[in-house]
Amino acid sequence: MEHAHLAARCRAWNADRAHQVAAGKARARAFTPAHQAAAGLASYAAFSARFRADHGSPPLNGDWVRRYVAPDQIRGPLGAALPAPLQAIIFAGWCAGIPYGIAYWFDDPDALDLRAVPVGSLFDPDVAAHQWVAREPGWAMCALCYLAAICPACLPAGADNAILCRLPQVVCAGHCQGVTPCMR
Repeated sequence: MEHAHLAARCRAWNADRAHQVAAGKARARAFTPAHQAAAGLASYAAFSARFRADHGSPPLNGDWVRRYVAPDQIRGPLGAALPAPLQAIIFAGWCAGIPYGIAYWFDDPDALDLRAVPVGSLFDPDVAAHQWVAREPGWAMCALCYLAAICPACLPAGADNAILCRLPQVVCAGHCQGVTPCMR
């Protein structure tokens, strides 16, 4: 019944030219230069945040990511799809102010020859220095820097996956049994 009453009221307002003119003038008064500037900034922020997420580029502002980007909009290099747990970790990092593109979460293949152990190896001392926290089964995130890692026992196909093979490896609590580094 309420809906019919509101519809009748709107039809009456639409038929009343004086009401339409008054409403238009009220909207015009609210459309100030400050309002236009705020709308322009919001439009740019939304476009920039979504465009950068779709291309894996670094965000310009963590607040813009929080407001205008959903985790599933974050893509890898050249728009490649990323696993949902990795998208969620990257989203959390961007919202926390990590100002890096998605390359931050991947190992640098050019650095492999310069290191004594393979990047992401269980024996890499840099990986052990992080504070790993379990996120989803087989996935971990550093509580300090939001770096993502996988458990090689939970995700054994990770070695053959073009995305997962570039992530550090840490053993989950279920597979730990004295191996370090371990997720908490």
